Amino acid sequence: MKKGTFILLILLSAFGIQSNAQGIIFEHDKTFEQLLAKAKQENKLIFMDCYTTWCGPCKRLAADVFPKEEVGNYFNAKFINSKFDMEKGEGPSIAAEFGVRAYPTMLWIDGNRKVVNRLVGLATPDLLVATGKKSNNQLPGELDALKGKYDAGNRTPEFMKTYVEALFNEGENFDKAFSELLKSLPESELQNPKMVKDIFTYTTHIASPGLPYILKNKEYYNQNLGAKVVEGKLNQLAERSMNDALSKNDKALFDAGIKMLESYNAADSKQQINKLSMEYAARNNDWVSYDKFATNYLKKADKKDAYLLNDIAWNYYLNVSDKPLLKKAEKWAFEAVNLKNTSTNNLTYAYLLYKTGNIKEAIKACDYAILRAKEERVPTVGAEELKKILVEGK
Repeated sequence: MKKGTFILLILLSAFGIQSNAQGIIFEHDKTFEQLLAKAKQENKLIFMDCYTTWCGPCKRLAADVFPKEEVGNYFNAKFINSKFDMEKGEGPSIAAEFGVRAYPTMLWIDGNRKVVNRLVGLATPDLLVATGKKSNNQLPGELDALKGKYDAGNRTPEFMKTYVEALFNEGENFDKAFSELLKSLPESELQNPKMVKDIFTYTTHIASPGLPYILKNKEYYNQNLGAKVVEGKLNQLAERSMNDALSKNDKALFDAGIKMLESYNAADSKQQINKLSMEYAARNNDWVSYDKFATNYLKKADKKDAYLLNDIAWNYYLNVSDKPLLKKAEKWAFEAVNLKNTSTNNLTYAYLLYKTGNIKEAIKACDYAILRAKEERVPTVGAEELKKILVEGK
């Protein structure tokens, strides 16, 4: 193995250990079949984080949500926790079996391969724990009974409300039933406060039967739910469409999401477009475009995010050889250190200093990375290995 590859593996391993040190403990060493067997044996659900290496929100979950103590306390006690890269190993077959089309997707699966619940997109710690608790309370067989009534012709509004809710909660396709429900209700019922919230909740993608109704009655929704909430939802739908496009590498779908964002004239739409376009460029190894969108995003950011700065800087280290661009990334890495003085951020800064030829400062950054790693109680091997190369190469 080449020394550079070895260092990269050590570094990524160290990052992973840091992310999960105090939160969710994932069983990385088990196959999906082994996880299913354990789920049956312990009568627990499998919690599965479905991610890709290029997915920004996936990285945010790993860095900011999964390590939370309150999340780890619940998930480690209640679930068998796993994570799979949907583009490597067993990932593609898992994605195909369970209909994973956007990232991140989190699944709760029983020992019989049945999806009990799913959550798509970046979640807060509170939402993740709440969804986990709801998943543990699903009644087996309830949906099958409702499907039987639906197949027998039951279309009463009250039944359809229950049926759509059950389909939604179990992550099954509910668009047909949702469309039937909307068509069956009078206008007065559609404007009932609970129904307004339900339509809003069930509208999960840009082809949803609920979206035309929300757009048609946007002012009413603004008044009842708040303009910022509605704007956020519409942005989320566009972003989800674009994330779906990222997972499929579908340029047409991605461009459709951009047009949707632009059409709402949201205050932060340009920043969302820059950020998602950055991810799309990374997905396609288009580092010229990546530089353009990353630079635009960071120039216009009201508040800098240490994690994102570090992530962008690391992508430059891995994929860019142009020295002026590397110097720019070096400044971003230094900014990340100033915002959040972690071992990870110091090590990224050290690598960029190394690549731009500033060996003396790179050694200093390595020393800081080692010091912070010891304080954080995470492995120091990545920084120590880089320092060894720097010292021996002087």
